[in-house]
Amino acid sequence: MEKSLQADSTVLTRFLDRMMGLISVVAVLGMLTGAVVIVCDVLMRWFFGTAIIALNEIMSMVFAIAVSATLASGVVRDSNLRVDLLAAQTGTKVRAWLYVIGMILMTLVFAILAWRIFGTAEKMFSQGRATIILELPLAFVHYVVSGFIGLAAVVQALKVIQGVKTALNTSGDERSTKPVIILLWVLFLSVSGVALYGFFDFDGMASFVRGHPGLSVIIAFLFLWLGILAQLHLAGVMGMVGLVGASMFVGGGSAANVYAQDAMEFMMNSQVATLPLFLMMGSFCFCAGISDDIYAIANAFLGRIRGGLAYATVAGCAGFGAVSGSSVATAATFGRIALPEMKKHGYSPRLAAGSVAAGGTLGALVPPSGAIILFALLTEESIGRLFVAAMIPAVLALLLYFAAIFITVRMHPEYVPDHQDVKVLKISETITKAFPVILLFVVVIGGLYAGFFTATESAAVGAVGAFLVALARGRLNRKSLLSVLSETTLTTALIYGLIFGALIFSFFVGIGQAAEFATQWIASFDVAPVVILICLLVFYLLLGSVMDSFAVMVITIPVVTPIILTLGYDMIHWGVLMLVIVEIGMITPPFGMNLFILKSIDPDSKLSDVLYGVVPFIMADIVKLILLIAFPVLSLWLPNSMG
Repeated sequence: MEKSLQADSTVLTRFLDRMMGLISVVAVLGMLTGAVVIVCDVLMRWFFGTAIIALNEIMSMVFAIAVSATLASGVVRDSNLRVDLLAAQTGTKVRAWLYVIGMILMTLVFAILAWRIFGTAEKMFSQGRATIILELPLAFVHYVVSGFIGLAAVVQALKVIQGVKTALNTSGDERSTKPVIILLWVLFLSVSGVALYGFFDFDGMASFVRGHPGLSVIIAFLFLWLGILAQLHLAGVMGMVGLVGASMFVGGGSAANVYAQDAMEFMMNSQVATLPLFLMMGSFCFCAGISDDIYAIANAFLGRIRGGLAYATVAGCAGFGAVSGSSVATAATFGRIALPEMKKHGYSPRLAAGSVAAGGTLGALVPPSGAIILFALLTEESIGRLFVAAMIPAVLALLLYFAAIFITVRMHPEYVPDHQDVKVLKISETITKAFPVILLFVVVIGGLYAGFFTATESAAVGAVGAFLVALARGRLNRKSLLSVLSETTLTTALIYGLIFGALIFSFFVGIGQAAEFATQWIASFDVAPVVILICLLVFYLLLGSVMDSFAVMVITIPVVTPIILTLGYDMIHWGVLMLVIVEIGMITPPFGMNLFILKSIDPDSKLSDVLYGVVPFIMADIVKLILLIAFPVLSLWLPNSMG
């Protein structure tokens, strides 16, 4: 019986994967086509002084549909963010059921969103609403988006059924620890109590919430953290907590309508294409073998120095970060490239692991960065200004990491070989080979800084340019192209799923006046703003050590942003600071994510070596953070001088 269930589950998964994969492939190809059109528009403006009429109107609709079309494939492949801090302490059967509960929450969030967007489409159709220039019917894009999100809800429901079957047939040999059991009981009793209260006296509960908005938001945050620690899907927990909380203030129907309206406004934002296009750029660059070129050029410049491979690894991570935009991807990629090379030439496992783990954090700081784009979208700041603001801090981080390597080698000469037997290529050869990559980065970021491109145009140029590099190198075939499209699909689905959860949660936090209460409370302390800023940074360091940077941002930004503005700090400066401190958390023992990525890449390495190896780089990061706090001009000078 169990084998039969597993066979049915496998068949269903394969069928859904193929069907949803086909839809997502078409969607991402549509994004690439849109990027080509945007590049053509840029060229037409430059050379002929003309442009495609109402391109923003067309692209906003195209990318809204394309992004929504990736969600169902993301569901099939489980592109949901969960915090598995307590996974090792949770029994297998309990984990299976928690996974089912998380999927149920995601099903409800997608279903409610699709239902209300469809209602909005009906209203727009009856009113005959259209775009301003081309008069394209707005109802059409709303119908299509609601259909794709509804499809994601249906697929998620099928996954729930599949998950229930799996949970029923999972053995309960492993038992959960007492802290996990207590956590789950607290969560169960709390949710049950609130549900019963709402069922028997909804008006009374709503009246209490409206009368105590600050306390209600605090309680909601407690529910959020309980759900996160219980390993539930973050987007689902945020979405449901936000919907329930908002319904206490404005009613269930109005809360759902606001949710749909905010989601569609976000998806049709002119900058919504920026994130998936930069993700596509990174995927095409990886497909083109650019990581090897970047490591080779770094080694050509630095390989002759004592400890040269460590310097080259950190420099290579910075270079690859310029095209990948992800610290996790950078650490994983260079872990596979640099660790074997450094071990082969006699480098200490501590220095090797520390160089890769710390260098990986540069992936999110060096523009273009997915984390920076998410921060910009959530705070409605300029993506271009944030990219430029991160450039000097990124260079500072690189130099301080070099200093950390230099000091480490001087204090522990046994960490590196006595003589350099590394094959170092000629600088001219490596530059010639990597020239397309260097040119691509200069055009994308230089054009953005000079004002030649908007952020979306810069992303389109990057995606098309990386595609052409991969094509010219003969690296694109059916398998590699599908791999690029699949990777873009999964990351897009994950991030926008988080954003959908964050939108309604942010609305609830805003209507509950949580930010106002927090700022008033902080204002009551007779301390300098910098003291409060440092306290916030310590809080983010703790979060960054146990959570992904995307998760940290979507949870905290609704409350922290007004506090930062009240303290008088520039949001561009704060965006850089927050990104830096969260990335430090990625290498902070004992839970830094990059540490475990390296351990998974090289199972034979000792975790203690990885932990000790990052210590000099953490010290360098602390120096970097002090300098950025003391001298905000380091992050504000370049964006203030943009063309």
